[in-house]
Formats: sequence, C-alpha cells, structure tokens
Amino acid sequence: MQFTTNEDSSEEVIWSLILNNLTSNLSTEASAATSSFYRTEDGIECSVRKKNGVLIANCYSESDRMGKRRWTIDLM
Repeated sequence: MQFTTNEDSSEEVIWSLILNNLTSNLSTEASAATSSFYRTEDGIECSVRKKNGVLIANCYSESDRMGKRRWTIDLM
C-alpha cells in the first residue's frame, strides 16, 4: 500500500493517512500510544503497533523529488 504526502506534512496528518490505508480491522487495532515515528538517513519511518505492542506494519517514506513524500506500508 502506498500514499503520498507533502514533504512538510505533520505526524498527525501522516498517522491519519496510515490509518485510512489500513483495513478497517487493522486501523481500529492500531494505537498511537505504542506506535512511533523516527527519522532515518533516508527520511521518516513509522512502526504501527497494537495497544499491546505487537507490530502491525512498518511504514517507510522517500522523497519523490517533487516536494512530496511517498509512503509505503509493509504489513507484518
């Protein structure tokens, strides 16, 4: 699954788009309290976790060189 955001999108906007791209079952299980955003050399990534800490998905972003970031969601 993929989606695109502006380069300067906030974590709140990105989190909302991640939830919108997950199945309804997974999006209701995802917890903002146990999930985390972090910076890497390549950009921003996010680990999406359930309330109990179980990993649901890893989300990676990369610049599309047009002022946007392309996000990829890898389900576990």
